[in-house]
Amino acid sequence: MIELRSVRSSESWKALAVVRCGDNSLHRSWAGGDRKFDVAVSYFGSDSERSFPEARYLHRFKGGKWNGIFDFFAQYPETLEQYDLFWFPDDDIQATAKDIDALVELGRTEQLDVFQPALDQQSYYSHLITLRHPSFTMRYTNFVEIMVPFVSKRLLKETLPMLKDSRSGFGMDFVWPEIAARVSKGPFSAAIIDKVSVRHTRPVGGSLHQLMSRSGGPSTLDELGIALDGASGRRRSLINGVPVPRVDILYGRKNNGKTVKGLPLAAMVAADMLLLQTNSVQPIAPNFAMRHALKCAIRG
Repeated sequence: MIELRSVRSSESWKALAVVRCGDNSLHRSWAGGDRKFDVAVSYFGSDSERSFPEARYLHRFKGGKWNGIFDFFAQYPETLEQYDLFWFPDDDIQATAKDIDALVELGRTEQLDVFQPALDQQSYYSHLITLRHPSFTMRYTNFVEIMVPFVSKRLLKETLPMLKDSRSGFGMDFVWPEIAARVSKGPFSAAIIDKVSVRHTRPVGGSLHQLMSRSGGPSTLDELGIALDGASGRRRSLINGVPVPRVDILYGRKNNGKTVKGLPLAAMVAADMLLLQTNSVQPIAPNFAMRHALKCAIRG
């Protein structure tokens, strides 16, 4: 069994944001101004003269998101010791430095090993679970999307070898929460933070995915299957024909601090999805919203 080493809990976490960045990146929306975290830019574009004054670390690498991140740590191995928490956003995320500082602090106080901000009402999305649920401060889940994950040093160290040959990172969404739950705080080690949301500004499958498709090699579905070989949970759902664990909300932390599960959780999720959650760029079908809510009751 993997053993995770202890992390600092009584002092601030030192955080590093590592963004795989193209020529139309939006990372300066959160990388500029006053902030408490450092920034690393891993550039996959073709302009060899392009500079990134906002970055403490600059890395140039042609390839996918996650094998590029693996190569960043190969070039800057000292960062794995210097930082307690790492954020790996896509380059089409719009946020503020204040948002990211708040997320780092929440991760520290809650001692989360893997988590993400929710997506706001003007975001493109792949999974309903990632959209902001206003009734909650956070939801404990078995899924944290590879789009915007925060990963603790201890969990990253144990799983970094899995990223070496994975361009898409598909499947790590499930693997990280499973490993964290098994060796850390059980179901309270992975979460989606509703208190702080960010905006995913472009449809899923952007420039980096297109670059990966053109370059050949294993497909994203191939990589999904390979990653899930490292997960032991039951595979009760399908993603494009590939068996995967069912995406679940395990518990919800209400805005008053109380934790709910089962039918009360399902009722709150349903209210959020049907009454409060509107999406201006990718509308939510009511039948999908109801299924999403019912899963919480069945799971609970």
